[in-house]
Amino acid sequence: MACMPDLFIPRALRMPVAALLLTLLAACAPTKFETQSDIPQPLIERIPVVIGVHMPLEFTAKVYEEKREGGGGEYSIGLGKAQSAGFMRILNAMFNRVVPVASPRDAAATDPEIRGVLEPVLEDYAFVTPADSGTSTYAASLRYTIRLYSPQGELAESWSFTGYGSQPASQFPGKGDEALAAATRLAMRDAGAKLAAEFHEQAIARGLLPSAQPGTPREVELPPPPPRL
Repeated sequence: MACMPDLFIPRALRMPVAALLLTLLAACAPTKFETQSDIPQPLIERIPVVIGVHMPLEFTAKVYEEKREGGGGEYSIGLGKAQSAGFMRILNAMFNRVVPVASPRDAAATDPEIRGVLEPVLEDYAFVTPADSGTSTYAASLRYTIRLYSPQGELAESWSFTGYGSQPASQFPGKGDEALAAATRLAMRDAGAKLAAEFHEQAIARGLLPSAQPGTPREVELPPPPPRL
């Protein structure tokens, strides 16, 4: 169905029909917003190393775009600024020092203390609206992968995790874009919480943790000398 039907409108009906057409135009307008960062700095024990961070342009400037069939609408959702700011806030809380690098292979030349380089990748963003699910809730999910490189740029390990968020449509009556923005913001916050809370338990962290320090030497007691004959 076209957003602006071509109709002959009698004069007596023009005002009510005009109001209807404005409603149709609003419904056909694309949903467009910039996600806001809502990831607080976590209070966690720092990993005592210097880490490099490489955020590619497709991560920092990511804009999700979709045109859904059957009158499902058009979407343009900015994710890059919020996820970049949120991840940097978390990484600065997780490590003693965080050094941005132009690429993983530049880490050793950038700072000799860098132990490894982390690179975040947005693997997938998905959402459902009340029209999709038949419920009164907007929901969103963000799937990320964190890659670990050596200071020389060799891929060593990776770890994937997903953040989820939902928002009742009733909290934003008639403003589906704001409800979807809130669900996306909560999904990003959930992903950030998982990064902060679960990173230590993943295999990816083993290559960053400092080697165990040698134990303190114990005092050794010598046996008493044998009795003189």
